[in-house]
Amino acid sequence: MDRDPFLSRRRFIGKLGAVTGAMALGGAGAAEAFTATSTGGRAPAPKTPAEALRILQAGNKRYRHEKLTLRDYSPVGERRASEQKPFAAIITCSDSRISPELVFDVERGNIFVSRVAGNGIDNGTLGSTEYAIAVLGVKLVLVLGHSDCGAIKSAIATVAEGKTYPSSKYGAIGDVIEPLLPTVESLPADERTLARCVPANAIAQAQDIARRGPIVAPAIQSGAIDVVAGVYNIANGAVSIFRLPA
Repeated sequence: MDRDPFLSRRRFIGKLGAVTGAMALGGAGAAEAFTATSTGGRAPAPKTPAEALRILQAGNKRYRHEKLTLRDYSPVGERRASEQKPFAAIITCSDSRISPELVFDVERGNIFVSRVAGNGIDNGTLGSTEYAIAVLGVKLVLVLGHSDCGAIKSAIATVAEGKTYPSSKYGAIGDVIEPLLPTVESLPADERTLARCVPANAIAQAQDIARRGPIVAPAIQSGAIDVVAGVYNIANGAVSIFRLPA
């Protein structure tokens, strides 16, 4: 038995990756191997934003306790190749250490994920999330930051030390950092730590998208969706949820 509780989780993920690789290579046993790994089965799709959030939180609890089952709350079933019906949209960082489907223990097709370094709201993440709301009918939008975020570290360095990212040297990296700066600047100098800035940024970006029309804000007002912020702790796998101030 593993003494490190996260060691066996990494082994599980490694096995899952091996199965995925086998599927990519083809072969009669690949699909059967994946079915054996994904043991969660189908469950009813959430009807409300609150139900959608509870599903994500329950899945994260299973993930933390190494009980991954990849549950399926999408009603399309075997039609996944031609249809999708995710129940939540997640805007998260591009960091390679985050895999939302595993973190929330759901099958592919259950969450609509947009990624950009620092989980900021740019035209790409906004438009993708608007599509998830207006066309796909998601019930929840989660802006998910994470511990040890390199983009937030760069934003802190920009505010505290005057670090710059000229396009001649850094290309478009500065454009990615720019939306993160207001949150760092809004904090007192002695609070501009990574631990403080990461959740503050996730909340600020969630507030930003929640105010956007013509799709997101009216959907919130009608009760069709809710927007929340969260932070994923890479070290222990836990996701903390923050509701937006009224």
